[in-house]
Amino acid sequence: MTAHTCWTRLSLPMLGLAFMVMPAVSLAYTQAPSNTRDFTGPIQVSADNKDRVSHVLPIGRIVSPVGLVNGAANFVTQVVPMADHIATMANGATHAQTITVYAQSNLRKISRVAAYKKEVDSRQNAENDVSDQQGDAIAHQDFFQGMAVGPDQTLYAAGGQTDDVAAFAFKDGKLSLLRRYPLAWQAFPKDQYPYQYQGERDEQTRHFYPDAVVVGPHGKHLYVAGMLSNSLAQVDIQTGETRYLNVGPYPYALTFAGEDQRLVVSLWGGNAVAVVDPNTMHMLGTVRVGPPTDPDNTQAGVHPTALAAVPHSPDVFVALANVDRVAEVDTAKLAVKGFINDSPYPDAPPGSYPDGLAVVDGKLFVANAGNNDVAVYDVQTGKGLGLIPTGWYPTAITHTDKALYVVAAKGLGSGPNVQHQWVGDMMDGLVQKIDLSDLSQYLSLWTQQSLENNGFTSAQRAARHAEDVKATQFLRKHIHYVVFILRENKTFDENLGDYKPAGVWADPQLDLYGPKELPNLYNLARHSTLFVNFMADGEVTAQGHQWTTSASDSDFVQRTWPEYYSRRGIVPNPGWTQSLIPGKATGTGGMPLGVDNPYAIYENISVLGKWSNPWISYPERLFLFNDFLDHKVSFEDFGEFVSRSQAGNISSAMKKHLATGFPGWDRMMLDSYREKVAEQWLKAHPGTQFPHFIYIWLPDDHTAGRAPCYYTPNYYVANNDYATAKFIHYLSTTPQWKHMVVFLTEDDAQSGADHIDAHRTFALAIGPWIKKGHLETHRYSQVNILKTTEAIFGLPPMSQWDENASIFSGMWTSHPDDAEAKVLPLQVPLAFNAGQCADYTLLRREAGAAGHNLNEAWFMQHQTKNGAGLSPPAKSEAYAPTTLLKVPGPKQMKQEWIAAKGMKSWHREMQYLDIYARKHHAPVAAYQAGEVD
Repeated sequence: MTAHTCWTRLSLPMLGLAFMVMPAVSLAYTQAPSNTRDFTGPIQVSADNKDRVSHVLPIGRIVSPVGLVNGAANFVTQVVPMADHIATMANGATHAQTITVYAQSNLRKISRVAAYKKEVDSRQNAENDVSDQQGDAIAHQDFFQGMAVGPDQTLYAAGGQTDDVAAFAFKDGKLSLLRRYPLAWQAFPKDQYPYQYQGERDEQTRHFYPDAVVVGPHGKHLYVAGMLSNSLAQVDIQTGETRYLNVGPYPYALTFAGEDQRLVVSLWGGNAVAVVDPNTMHMLGTVRVGPPTDPDNTQAGVHPTALAAVPHSPDVFVALANVDRVAEVDTAKLAVKGFINDSPYPDAPPGSYPDGLAVVDGKLFVANAGNNDVAVYDVQTGKGLGLIPTGWYPTAITHTDKALYVVAAKGLGSGPNVQHQWVGDMMDGLVQKIDLSDLSQYLSLWTQQSLENNGFTSAQRAARHAEDVKATQFLRKHIHYVVFILRENKTFDENLGDYKPAGVWADPQLDLYGPKELPNLYNLARHSTLFVNFMADGEVTAQGHQWTTSASDSDFVQRTWPEYYSRRGIVPNPGWTQSLIPGKATGTGGMPLGVDNPYAIYENISVLGKWSNPWISYPERLFLFNDFLDHKVSFEDFGEFVSRSQAGNISSAMKKHLATGFPGWDRMMLDSYREKVAEQWLKAHPGTQFPHFIYIWLPDDHTAGRAPCYYTPNYYVANNDYATAKFIHYLSTTPQWKHMVVFLTEDDAQSGADHIDAHRTFALAIGPWIKKGHLETHRYSQVNILKTTEAIFGLPPMSQWDENASIFSGMWTSHPDDAEAKVLPLQVPLAFNAGQCADYTLLRREAGAAGHNLNEAWFMQHQTKNGAGLSPPAKSEAYAPTTLLKVPGPKQMKQEWIAAKGMKSWHREMQYLDIYARKHHAPVAAYQAGEVD
């Protein structure tokens, strides 16, 4: 290998490739790509069937994988060769996580084993295509990210929450469980990130949480990375005897290097790799592949993830998923030799997300989860050779002598969820085979196709820039204030299915809340611009709040949210801090009542006590609020998380822009109270103190389902509607209104059905310079809100997504109307869900109605005012921050529908969806809605 200081992926003209767009593969579609995303078997992609596997994603990019493709289970994350087969692992937010075996030659599905976190579910077993002939169904087993194959073709799978490695034999076309190797949590130094154990502890269990496994050189040992233990385990395959070694923060992947004399561990949370002697289990050293990390560090991590060793060399390539680079590490000298810039074009911001690597025949193949492609580099020079289109979000890559095999977690995307599939787990994954012999003939063509799919060609970017310049001139002249109102979880059809002016964009049969619950939303739609083809960029809340504040999320969020949404042992960590008290929440300072503190969102962790630190989850360029600080744009944040240091501190500069009196997530504090707090704050900051950007979270439309003693879903939604309108009305009375635009949308679309796409939600643009009663049909997403905001204030892009998104157009007017916005009254009476009410719940409700959390001070005042009566509630009744926030969409919709319209209406709705699906030939998703419990 030649020593390098910095490699750069070369731009297309520098590659010297003569691109030809042949008619057979042109992306100038005469019609929209197909909505059919299910696979009935392998498909060899050709000019005749390319539309069958080409689909538009929420952001507007296109996926069109090449080669031989077949379906895989939802959120497939690993692929390994096994004799004449390949095995894939999927660990989505589903009842069953799976390992599936395919034939290498034709990708025909051979066998699948399903692992259930509880008992085996025969119904789900059938849906997962598991039978006695195909493979085992295993109870009390999880899978997470890692697989390896031994010399005897035994397959080993990392078990995540079940703290084991499961070993499988493959015989007579069937996978069968041989044994499990248990692993134990290991303590780590108090000064080692994440500083405190960050796993769920409902059962008082601390998890090793294996996420990677390799087989030792002589087939005698397994080496296993423990993500929540910061540890490496060496397991004797025969006896199960285990040794442990602390290696650093969040170990992720493992590989051998230097003729198997060194074991390399990528440290997801450490900006480094660890190098270990596998025989003695002693640390040889660590190699930094990013800036130093320490408690005061405020920048996001580089996220070292996938590893690939260079054959017959001490060198290992390391994917730095958060910064679009690949490091080359000399494990003998414990030094970095150079970096490959994995950006798709010169000076591109982050967004490629390299997270899978393979070295074959002098070429480095890099799976780019963000760009839905595999980049190809020359190992010796680092020169970029081209791109290979894949499915949505490729997560792993492996190879044989003749072919590459790639898996993509989200396959071909979502499409309609007319059978009420949950967007969080309805998308089939995808497995793809690319013959290495095809590279010489097709790589140039594939490169052009991939760039066009993402809108990255020079011509596409130049045309977009020209349009942006025109739009920006108008916005800079007329818009000086931006307000972003974010709500929770609704699809377009769920809220506006009965909005008749939307025509074919609305399906009244899927409408859950109408003019009675949402009079102000319907009124605003009639007097503003309604986006009817507007998409959420993420599937669930964990991603949604990052997309709406940073125009991306991170690989950490993408790979871990399915684990905590399906309650598989990880504390939710997408940006908010979470309680680490076993099973419960605590107030600031550890109040003895053991209650949640909705005002803790803006406290430093040193003040809060045992709370998680979300630093590892941040995307590279952090959030819009950081850009505002850097560019001296005044702003105020009502309820959204902001970036913390590695130790969990919020900077004093940032705290000046945080409404610390605004409550975060708490189902007993209504949005009418939140609106009052925000309005009072703004009234106290008139004139030049009025912020140019306001972000406000109004989450009541999430509801609490049918949880006893909480407000009914109808009342939550109606209160949210009223609070939203009241806040917009107040804004319309301010002097700033004449030059203001208000954007209103949801964080995701996970709680309902939609006849166009499971990612579709609604958005409104409101203000004097906005067209009234306009239906905007152009396909936009949440990222376009941020791109438009950046244009107004002259901010740089945060990711490849906002850099290549369009500024809103078609909805502005040159004849402003600055009339005050109306507020229509609540039409839904105050009501509570039926059921037995614990004292704790009643007290929380009483305190929350006045804007208080249930802490010791409020409880004593309550006792003094009302006389002795109720005893302090037991900690066993405490309310955890995510008790209701991470309720999966299907369960949320079912509970809301039954509460709002009754059980008979729910059954009619399900019958309608079934008929609709058959009529439109909609696929039956691999995993049906409602399977997360």
